[in-house]
Amino acid sequence: MTPGKTFDVRWLIAGLLGLYGAVLTVLGITDGPAELAKADGIRINLWIGLGLLAVAAAFGAWAKLAPQRRDDR
Repeated sequence: MTPGKTFDVRWLIAGLLGLYGAVLTVLGITDGPAELAKADGIRINLWIGLGLLAVAAAFGAWAKLAPQRRDDR
């Protein structure tokens, strides 16, 4: 990775969303009956966690594939 791409904000966003997504996915898998009852039987933490992981993957792919533009003014 080049020095300019290291500080690309897309990597930061992908990392944070990936971290939160992983935590919520694990929590969603391990939800007990009380948490499921609060959410009407839907594993909402699992679904939100998987959604965050998908968005994090999209940000990571965008940062990897799309070149960073430079203003040469």
